[in-house]
Amino acid sequence: MTPTADDSRQVNEQIADALQRDIESGKFKAGAKLPSVRAIVKDFVVAAGTASKALQLLEQRGLARQDSTRGYFVRSQAEEPETGEPSPEFVAIMQEIEGIRTHLARLDERLSQLEGPKGSE
Repeated sequence: MTPTADDSRQVNEQIADALQRDIESGKFKAGAKLPSVRAIVKDFVVAAGTASKALQLLEQRGLARQDSTRGYFVRSQAEEPETGEPSPEFVAIMQEIEGIRTHLARLDERLSQLEGPKGSE
């Protein structure tokens, strides 16, 4: 498929729509790797940035997920799209870090009290 100039949508949207149709038709099943940026550049005769934007659009639509080292994959129905909210594990780690910071601040204050005012030696 070659994007058409008479289409009012941007080229990256046209490509994302074409890939979305392929996903919805079953050509790309859940968990399948989507075409790489290079493959999209070759198949659609577009710039690499346009191909990247098309894949990012699929991710925004909740149809794809990115693996930073391997490319984009079709998201399964069971996978929850990224909501931007931190995971429970992240929240627990951040709470633990905050506790450590609080403890260190108290230790620092205690050490300052034990050492006394600076310059009084």
